[in-house]
Amino acid sequence: MTRISFLVILSLFAIAIFGLDLASFDLNSFKGEFPLISLQKLLQTDEFVSVDGVVYRISAPKKFLTSKEVDQKLLVEQNFVGVLAITIDELATFTGKDKPALVAANGVVYDVSASKQWSGGKHRNLHNAGEELTYELLKDSPHGVRKLGNVKPYGVLVFTPEQLAKYNGRSGAKSYASVFGVVYDMSYSKRVSNGVHYNYPMGNELTFEILQMPNHTTMLSRVYAIGLLVFTEDSLVKFDGKTFKTFGKDLFKAFIKVGSIVYDVTDKPDWREKLNLEESALPGRDYTFQFECELEGSCTHDHPDSDVLKSFDIVGFELVK
Repeated sequence: MTRISFLVILSLFAIAIFGLDLASFDLNSFKGEFPLISLQKLLQTDEFVSVDGVVYRISAPKKFLTSKEVDQKLLVEQNFVGVLAITIDELATFTGKDKPALVAANGVVYDVSASKQWSGGKHRNLHNAGEELTYELLKDSPHGVRKLGNVKPYGVLVFTPEQLAKYNGRSGAKSYASVFGVVYDMSYSKRVSNGVHYNYPMGNELTFEILQMPNHTTMLSRVYAIGLLVFTEDSLVKFDGKTFKTFGKDLFKAFIKVGSIVYDVTDKPDWREKLNLEESALPGRDYTFQFECELEGSCTHDHPDSDVLKSFDIVGFELVK
C-alpha cells in the first residue's frame, strides 16, 4: 500500500512559496519545509542532480549544475527532492585545492571557485575557503559573500550534534550553540566567557535551557545564525531521555522525530498521549508513522491531530543520508 505523510504534503506547498533561491535562504524562517539531502546521498544516487544547491531527480551529464545549464521545464515540483546540505566537516575539505573552493555565510554554502577575489582559495590573504565566515565577511564587507562577485549557492550549512560539540569555546575553538534548530556563532557575545553563557556551555543544543530564562530568546537576534542542526537515526537515538542531562534542571533531554523535524519533549510528560502512543514508547525515535494515511482505501489508523506538534519546540531537522 502506498503511503504518504501529511508533512510531505505541507512541504510541497511550502516549496512554491520558498522559491528555491538559496541566495535568499533565511535560517530563522526555516521550519523543515523541505528535506535536507546529504552530500553522500546526492553522490550515491544516480538520478539526483544539484542545481545551484537544490536537488532534483532529473537526467544530466554531471552532478552539479547552474540553473542556466538546465532546461527550466525540468525544475518543477514533481522533480524536486530537497536542498543539498553540507556539514561543517565536509565544508573544511573544500579548500580550492583538489576540490572546489567553498565558504559559508548566513547558513548558505557558496562556491567561490570562479571568483578572482578567491584565487587559490584565499580572499585578500585574510580568509580561507573551507570555512564558516559569517562574522568575518560581514565585518569586512557589509554586503557579505554575495557581493564579492561571481559566486553561486552550493547548499546549506549543517551541523550534527557531534560536530557542534567541537565548538565549545575552549582551546581556540569558536563558541557555537543551537536553539530552535538553528546554530548560532556566539563567539563575539559579551555574555559568553570561556565557552560558557550563564552556566550554559557552548557546543550544545540549548533550546530547553534558553527557554528557562525569561525573554532570553531576544538575545538570538544579537548573535550570528550560521547553520542548521541536523540529526541522523544514530544521533537522534542518543537523546533518549537518559543520556544527556539538561543544564540547570534535573531532567534528561528527550527528542522525537516526526516527518523531517526533530522536536523536544524533555519537559512534556504527556507527549505519548498526545501522539496516541503506548506508555512504553521511547524518545529518541521516529514517530512519523503516527501521522501517515493510506492513499487508497479507508484508513483505520487512529491519528493524532497534527496541531499537537505545535506544543513541542523544534530543535533540529533530519539529514537524509
